Amino acid sequence: MSVTSQQRVLALDGLRAVSILLVLFSHAWLGHIIPGGLGVTIFFFISGFIITRLMIEEWDSTGTISIKKFYIRRFFRLMPALVVFVLLSLAVMMVAGVQWRWVELLSVFFYYANYYGIFIGFSGDALPPPLSITWSLAVEEHFYMLFPFFFLTVIAIPKRFFLISISILLIALMWRVYLAYGVGLEHLPHYRIYKATDTRADSIVYGVCLSFLLARVPASFAWLSQKRTVLTGVVLMLFSLLYRNEEFRETFRYSIQGIALTCLFCYLVLTPTFASQILSHRFFVYIGKISYSLYLYHWLVFGVITMWLPDLGLYFRIGLMLFLSFVLAHLSYRFVEQPMLKLGRQYLH
Repeated sequence: MSVTSQQRVLALDGLRAVSILLVLFSHAWLGHIIPGGLGVTIFFFISGFIITRLMIEEWDSTGTISIKKFYIRRFFRLMPALVVFVLLSLAVMMVAGVQWRWVELLSVFFYYANYYGIFIGFSGDALPPPLSITWSLAVEEHFYMLFPFFFLTVIAIPKRFFLISISILLIALMWRVYLAYGVGLEHLPHYRIYKATDTRADSIVYGVCLSFLLARVPASFAWLSQKRTVLTGVVLMLFSLLYRNEEFRETFRYSIQGIALTCLFCYLVLTPTFASQILSHRFFVYIGKISYSLYLYHWLVFGVITMWLPDLGLYFRIGLMLFLSFVLAHLSYRFVEQPMLKLGRQYLH
């Protein structure tokens, strides 16, 4: 099976749905039993895989990639829905009496919201800061500011690509180890490791590596589809979730989950298995398609319920949060994302 020649893998949307549902239910007052952080890691992994796959397709068909078109596509994909979300969030903050600062908007639109949230903090107390959810967008965009240039440099020399990529993965791990064990978690700002680009971008690199491996080393698909590889991925993933040591969770966990996803990805997405059939169901595919807006709006809805309906029963809170989040995400996808993506394609042509 050729990964790079396939126009669309439905199970990818399904896996993206799993990632956003983990985040959503974790934030829906169930974080003590739902691993929301894993959802973010999966989202990063998928992003790296897809972007690399598209770049390889473009390189193989044209002999180059258009960096200009790459950034234009990213703009039309992310910015329109983000602008509408921010405007609605500001309206809610004004009603809640939150005195926001202009620098907060700059951190969102210039993609440094993760570091702003870590070292300064967004406005809001009774109302959980809705703009803080954009931290993960910052991690992605920091990575993609550099990745197209890296890609052009190494695409023709696979050995160099893997050498540099593995070095990045090891350096990121060692940096987390230094911060957690050398500096000490108690001396770091809250979420310093979890939300910072320098400590989380390697989750994207694992997806990049898998995409490149499948495209340039065809035999790797058969090896990654073996039962023992899948079993290894399951064991590693379970271990990363069940071992609760805090230093481990801030250091090795992300690397182990990256390896686990690499071992599981072909089984879950690229082969005709029971798992991939489930992920390809239209229900999961739909959630995957609206996942970007769902990620943005679920946190705003969470904040509204937390501030104005704190005494509502847990099940009613969860139900209301799911309902409103999906309604807003669908409207955003239907009336903002899709029209702007269509406009972007027309502009590029």
